Amino acid sequence: MNSRNRNIAIAGAAATMLTLAALAAFAVREPSPRGQQEGPMGRENQPTDASGLAAADLNGDGIVYRSVMHPWIVQDAPGQCPICGMDLVPVRIDQASDGAIRIDPAMTQNMGVRTAPVEVGPMQRTIRTTGRFEAAEPRVVVVSPKISGWIERLYVNYVGARVTKGQPLLEIYSPELVTTQEEYLLALRTLHRLEGTPAAEDAQRLVDAAGRRLAYWDITDEQIRELADTETPRKTLVLHAPASGTVVSTEAVEGQRAMAGETLMRLSDLSVLWLMVDVYEQDLPSVDVGAEAHIELPYQPGTRLTGRIEYIYDRLDPDTRSALARIPVANPGHRLKPGMYATVIVLGKAVEPTPTIPSEAVLRSGDRDIVILALGEGRFFPTEVITGIEADGRVQILRGLEGTETVVTSAQFLIDSEARLQSAVSSMLGDAGTNDPSSPSVPGPHAGH
Repeated sequence: MNSRNRNIAIAGAAATMLTLAALAAFAVREPSPRGQQEGPMGRENQPTDASGLAAADLNGDGIVYRSVMHPWIVQDAPGQCPICGMDLVPVRIDQASDGAIRIDPAMTQNMGVRTAPVEVGPMQRTIRTTGRFEAAEPRVVVVSPKISGWIERLYVNYVGARVTKGQPLLEIYSPELVTTQEEYLLALRTLHRLEGTPAAEDAQRLVDAAGRRLAYWDITDEQIRELADTETPRKTLVLHAPASGTVVSTEAVEGQRAMAGETLMRLSDLSVLWLMVDVYEQDLPSVDVGAEAHIELPYQPGTRLTGRIEYIYDRLDPDTRSALARIPVANPGHRLKPGMYATVIVLGKAVEPTPTIPSEAVLRSGDRDIVILALGEGRFFPTEVITGIEADGRVQILRGLEGTETVVTSAQFLIDSEARLQSAVSSMLGDAGTNDPSSPSVPGPHAGH
C-alpha cells in the first residue's frame, strides 16, 4: 500500500469516529468569549473570495486558515474556530471559493435535509397566560346608615343573597329620627293654623327645613307624605338596596348599635366581572390597551369568550415579575364566579413586514443564532442572524436575511457533522491543493461501495 492509499485509509477510519462524535460536539459547544475577533456578521461582508482572503494573508505565503462551519473566521496561522472549536482548514488564496459547505446531493437526500423559503410578512405574537375573575370595582356599593340607632330587624341576613334595587334590607330604630319626625309634624300643624296670616311664610320654611332633614336621612318623599297624612311618627327607618347585586359581606346583626357612616353591608353587581390577567415582564412590550383576548374556561370545555384589554396597571409585582391587565367580561346568568381561573390568549401588536423563517431552522448556540442557507446543488452556507419575536411556529429575522433565501429546517446537525468531517479529512491528508475545501465535496467514508 503506497503512502497515498495509507493516508486515505487513515482518513476513512477517522471519519467514522468523527461522525459519531460530531452530533454531541455541536450540541455542547460553548459560545466564544465576548470580544474575540469573529469578523462581521452577514454574507455580504464575509471574506470568502480571493480578494477578501488576501487581507488575512499577513505573511504573504498565499495560504490562510478558515473555519469550514463559519467561513467568516479567517486567520493567517493554524488554530481553532473560536465559535465551534473546529480546526481551521488551510486554503490557497488563488483557489478560494465562496466558503459554502459542499455535500453530495445523494448524501443530502439520505440525511433527510428539508428546506423552506424565507418569507417576508407581518407577524403578530400571541401571548398565553392565566387570569382570575374578580368583582368589578365600580359595581360595588355599600349600605351605610346616615343616622345612628339600633338594628331592629334584618330582611337579608346572609352573604350571597341576591337583591334587587329598592328591596328592603334592614330597619333601624333611632330616637333622633323620631324627634325629627315630631318636629316636622309640629311645623306642619303650625302652618295649618297660620294659613292666611303673614306668619304662614315662616311656618312653611320650618316645614321645608324639617322635610329636608328627613330627606337627607334617605326618607323618601312617599314616606314623608305618609307621615303627613297619618300624623304618626315612624319608630324605625327602613334601609333599601341602593342597587341590584349580591351581598358579598355583611356586618349587620339584629339588636346591635349602628353608627352613622358605618358599613353594614356590601353589595356587588356580578353581571359584569373583571378578568385580571398576568402579563409577564418580557411580554409587556407586545401588549397594549385594546388588544383582543380569547378566554378559555378549563371547567367549561368548548367555551371560548372574547374580550379586549381595558386597562394595564402600572405596578409590576416584584415576586412574579408580572403586571396586571384588566378585561371586562359579561356574566349573564352568573355562570362565572369571582375567584375562578381562566386561560387567556392575548393577541399582541402586529410588527412591520420582515423576513420570517420556521422556528426549527434556527440553531441557537449560546449568545448566537445561526441558520444554514441552502444554495442549491448540495451547497450550504451557515450565517448568523438576529432574531425577533416568535409566533405560530415562525421566527422574525431582524438582521442577516433579506427574504429571498432558502433555509434548512432539518438535519442541520448532520450538515454540521459533514462539515467537521471535511475539515478532519483535509487536515489529515495535509494536501492543500487536493483537499482544499474550495474543491468539490469530499467523498464520505462509504464512497464507492
